[in-house]
Parts: sequence; C-alpha cells; structure tokens
Amino acid sequence: MVIYVVFIYALIAVIDPYGLRKKRMKRDFLVCSVLYLISFALAFALSMRWEIPSPSPLIVDLVKRLY
Repeated sequence: MVIYVVFIYALIAVIDPYGLRKKRMKRDFLVCSVLYLISFALAFALSMRWEIPSPSPLIVDLVKRLY
C-alpha cells in the first residue's frame, strides 16, 4: 500500500503543477506545493496505519467558546 501511495503522489507531483510553473504563477505554485505535502504526509501516515489524532475535540471546544 505504501508503494502505491508514493508512486501515485510522485506521478501527480510531476503532472499537476506543470501549468502553474508554465504560467509563472509563483504564489499559486507554492500554495499548491504546501497543500500537496500535507496531503502526502496524511496519506503516507494512513497507509502506514499510524494513528492520526482527530481535530474534532478542538473544534467542539472552539464552538462552545463562541456560544
């Protein structure tokens, strides 16, 4: 499973940002790269069956403070 995740993300990394580089959209390319790295890290962690903490307790606490 890990090999598939790495292979698919490597393929997408080569194909996806090509248009942004070609159009010289540097800021969009950087945002796309950061989101891509976060997505890859989460997908890799899930494929390794690592436990990822849920953000829902933080969100519930934030909503309770608002009301």
